[in-house]
This record gives sequence, structure tokens and C-alpha cells, in this order.
Amino acid sequence: MNIKKVLAYQVLDSRGRPTVAVTLTLSDGSMHTARVPSGASTGAHEAHELRDGGGGKAENFYGGKSVFSAVANVNEIIAPKLIGHSLNPAAIDGILVEVDPTPGHQRIGANATLATSLVVAKASAHASGKSLARFYQPTGPLLIPMPMVNILSGGAHANRSLDIQDVLVIPHAAQSFAEALSWIVAIRERAASDGKSHGVTHLVADEGGLGLSFASTDDACEFVLAQIELLGLSGKVSLALDIASTQFFAANKYSLTTSGKTFSSEEFVNEMLNLVNTYPISSIEDPFAEDDWAAWSAFTAQAPDKLQILGDDLFTTNLHRLERGIAEKSATAILIKANQNGLVTSTHRVLDHAQANNFATVVSARSGETEDSWLADLAIGWRAGQIKVGSTHGSERTAKWNRLLEIEALDETEFSKPF
Repeated sequence: MNIKKVLAYQVLDSRGRPTVAVTLTLSDGSMHTARVPSGASTGAHEAHELRDGGGGKAENFYGGKSVFSAVANVNEIIAPKLIGHSLNPAAIDGILVEVDPTPGHQRIGANATLATSLVVAKASAHASGKSLARFYQPTGPLLIPMPMVNILSGGAHANRSLDIQDVLVIPHAAQSFAEALSWIVAIRERAASDGKSHGVTHLVADEGGLGLSFASTDDACEFVLAQIELLGLSGKVSLALDIASTQFFAANKYSLTTSGKTFSSEEFVNEMLNLVNTYPISSIEDPFAEDDWAAWSAFTAQAPDKLQILGDDLFTTNLHRLERGIAEKSATAILIKANQNGLVTSTHRVLDHAQANNFATVVSARSGETEDSWLADLAIGWRAGQIKVGSTHGSERTAKWNRLLEIEALDETEFSKPF
């Protein structure tokens, strides 16, 4: 089956900001579409998201965040090279690298390359008569990933209502994804109700978490643990934290605005150790800044054995940074975000390399998401074990959760138990 037409155009993400969509038409007449997400808390080492930056009439309406240049790069540079080409994701990703060999797709934009790469993967699954999950894992039970879900949000996602970015929950004792999701919904709804009963006005953050204000991370953890206890889920649900430390690291200091405290790297290692030794925390993400490698290694050497130390800004789904992290024992897990990388094939390669080196893998959405559900299929097909897509509010989030529920109901599956 061959590619008949490739058309890119601008659509909106969940924050109302422009992003790239690509629709591909095959020789059988079928049409397939992929839309790419965008992050708010972005690492310096991520692949390049190309935005117009203002200056043109249409661009001005979006404050310079339009993606007409990336769209044009697909339609004028990429599409002519793909028309008539047979479906082969690896080969087509190779063409995209030939078009733009720069490390971060700076020339044509990672949003242009990823949208194209994704739609080719989706079309290839269709041509093989399989779901995208089954395309990557043709036989055997599919692994439904353990969800890691936002309850409280702060940082860049909620106007700094918390110093850290998120307090999340992991329903580690659930026996199925459906049960896990039901526990999460109950915790989030009870947290919203408890906030209201105490006269706290909350905002819904970019990823659907509650934007409640707390004076410290300890207070936020204790609030969520109280909700878990009141629902009779103590010992069945653990906490996860996304510290997003790069956001408050400057001049070799970690400065917390809400609590008014400042720490050196060594002091912040001790602060993070106190936190994970005090509360039932299964996973901690980006406890240190993206280039504070010494702090990462020092913390990993002293942290509890079962704690998942998760690198997002540290690794940015980049193979070379992951290889350094493995060599320096900087973490024990990696967050996998396709738009940090720019291609499906090389994103999968990073995940495979992490798993081969006994790193846990967490496939993740971004704060600016779309209604697409391909992320759920990739997490399952790649046997990631864990998935992180935000909270349970917002159709861009529930599209992923509902796709996981659908696959669990309709296919042969097992439920991941990473903790």
C-alpha cells in the first residue's frame, strides 16, 4: 500500500495554542490523521518545536505561537518525498532525517517531523489490519500500563500554586486498569470536594489537576494522603511527585517561592531525601535541575531502594543523555515523550535502550495535548509499564484513559505491576 497524499494544517491543542496536524491518504482511499502535543515545562535539550514568532498578519492572532512554517515544511518539503512511497515507518523516518539531519530537527521543526512520523505509523497499522498497539506487539497479551495521575498541580501548570509541578497518585495495588482508574477518580473528586469545604478556591491546571495552594510540598502530600485514607485506600495507593526543579534553579541555587527557602545542590539533595523517607512516595520526577548531574547521582546513591527516580528534563527522550545517565547512575527511570525526540522510530529506540539497561519507562503526554489517543497505543505496544497523561478531567486526557479501557475490554491483556 502506497502513500497517495500528505497534507499538514494548523489545529489547536488543549491550551488553545496552535499545533501541527497531518492527514495522510493511502492508495486504498483511507485517511489517517495525527496531531502533535506541546509542553509548557520544557527542557533545554528537547527537540526543536518550530513556531512562527509573529510578524505576519495571521501569526499575530496567536501571539507568535502559530505553526504555519512547520505546516509549510511538511507540505512543501516532506510531502513531495513521500508521495508514492510504500509504508515503512523506519524508512520514512530515515527520509525525515535526510531532509533535516540536525540533532533536534531545528531546520524544519520536530512538530513537523513528529506529526508526519506518527501518521505514517498509524497508517501502517491500518495497512496491516491491526491496532497501533498490536502493530508494535503482534502476539501475546498486551501490557496495560500502570497510570500515574495528577491530583494537585502547581509550577508552570498552575500559576505556581505549588513550588513543585505535581502531586500524583499511583494505584499500585489495583488488579486491573479499570479498577485503578476508578480509585483515581474517587481521590481526585474527593480532593476537589475537600478543598471546597475548607473554603479553598481551586483552578483546574493545564493537565486537569487541582490548582490548590499549599505552603509546602509536605502540606500538599499530607492533603492527598488524607483523601486516600478517607477512601479506605491507604497502602493501596502511593504518591508520586513531579518536582520540575529546573523551573526554580538559577545561579546554582534551588529557590522555592512559596516556602521562601533557598538551597544549594547539596542541601536540596538532603531536602529530597527527607521528603521520600517521610511519605509513601513510589516515584519522584526531576528532583534536580536538568544539568545538575552530580546532585542526581548523589541522590540516587542514597535514595530508598524501591524509589523510582524518574528523569524527564534530565533525559528529554535523548539517547545520548540517557547513556550518560546510565553510566553515571543518575536515575532509575526515564519519561518518554515523543515530541521531545521528534520521530517515532528514534523515540522507540530510546525506550528500548532504557529497558535493556533495567530502567523503568513511563510514556507521557504533554500539558498541551490533543484529542488523539495514539499515546495509549504506543505505551501498550512498547510495553512501557507506566503511563502519565495528566488528570481525569479534560477530553484530551480522557481520550487516552478511554482508549486504555477499550483495549483492556476488547483484547487479551495483562495489567502492569511496576511497583
